[in-house]
Amino acid sequence: MSKQYLLTISHDVIHKNVLYDQPRINLNLVDAQLQVDDKILLVQNATRSILPFVYTVTYVNRGAGTVTLQLEERYNRVTTRLEAGLLDVELRHAPFPLSASSFAQVIERMGGKRMEEKALLEHIQRYIRARGYYFDDETLYNYHICLKTRPFIILAGLSGTGKSKLSQLYAEALGHKQHYLRLPVRPNWNDDRYLLGHLNTITGQYFTEPAVEFIMEANADADNLYFFCLDEMNLAHVEYYFSQFLSAMEEEQAEDRLIHLYGKRMQKPVTEQDKTQAVPASLLLPQNLFFTGTINVDETTQSISDKVIDRANTLEFFSVDLDKIPQPTTVPDPVPLSTYTWQSYRVRTPDSSYRTQIIEISKILNKGDLGLGYRVLHEIELYLANSKELLDPLVAFDLQVKQRILPRIRGSEAISDMLKELMQFLRQNKLERSLKRLQEMEKRLKRDGYTNFWR
Repeated sequence: MSKQYLLTISHDVIHKNVLYDQPRINLNLVDAQLQVDDKILLVQNATRSILPFVYTVTYVNRGAGTVTLQLEERYNRVTTRLEAGLLDVELRHAPFPLSASSFAQVIERMGGKRMEEKALLEHIQRYIRARGYYFDDETLYNYHICLKTRPFIILAGLSGTGKSKLSQLYAEALGHKQHYLRLPVRPNWNDDRYLLGHLNTITGQYFTEPAVEFIMEANADADNLYFFCLDEMNLAHVEYYFSQFLSAMEEEQAEDRLIHLYGKRMQKPVTEQDKTQAVPASLLLPQNLFFTGTINVDETTQSISDKVIDRANTLEFFSVDLDKIPQPTTVPDPVPLSTYTWQSYRVRTPDSSYRTQIIEISKILNKGDLGLGYRVLHEIELYLANSKELLDPLVAFDLQVKQRILPRIRGSEAISDMLKELMQFLRQNKLERSLKRLQEMEKRLKRDGYTNFWR
């Protein structure tokens, strides 16, 4: 007869297996009394949180001291020993036996079984409309898929079209209202001290800002999702205050995504100055932190450079269906989704089914002294992989051409022939959204002698 256990595991195991949604985990457990078909709940060593997954033991090699766990069921949220009534349990790396009733009590605290991804998005849509806002399904699904592809999105459009509300309501619907920060950008932001704070080298005191405190909170609370919205981010030059973030996001290994606050030489004075909450010399951009930047395009704003465009999907908000805006109603309860559950929706293997078309587009762009890099190709294919069962493949590719490729196009009459050839390609491949946007750009080229993506 199978038994139930709590098993404490390290952060490394969580990062390599749980966060990457590996269905099978191989562990070295010397003298573990586990049997095949036993049920396992994993406990994070650092926070002592019980992760929202149930594993089954499928293989035990006592001679080698190894155990294989197979993922059986996913749930919505982590739970603590206090919530589960297990505060007096002394957890070690050896499996801790649970009674059937205690096991059931832990499961009950996990907020129900993980929803299918489409059902989750339908819930978010109901939540948004109950709050009195309207975004069509394609916009919501697109935003969600973009977050799965890269944790930085640009929302561009007219003032008052609900750009920042989309990011806010998405966070609220997932039970993370208290983990949402909207920070208005000011025109005088000429370096990152307005986000990261600064060090007084005379006193050794580090003066923090809300943004860096928010990132520190996200680092200390890996179980929950955090959402950071930079409102009207192009009121100042984005590269001036956000360059460290843009560079850190490029690192493939999560542990390398560092933001540097001050030199290591000053670490001792800072620690001595504030022993209660020392600010580290470097800060990690954790996997539970997502950035959304809203931009307006008018005479008060700065242009968006290729460095920024190259690292984000750009969603447009230039029209609002006023006749579809609903009346506020009773708001449904949020679905409290943990970091681990949200990450389980992600697909990390790119979909190369449109590789030929992307290469052809790049060749056309080359004729106008433009082109695509490895990063754009890779992230388009990641988006396509993450859009499966949510968007039609052609629609997903069309959106990526519009959001990742067209923002790179700008120039004078010299690019006229290239635009015509690209429009012909889009027409032949039935990429209607991208074609419509490119036709608008061509009209501005004829009218003004210059064009770019931004209206």
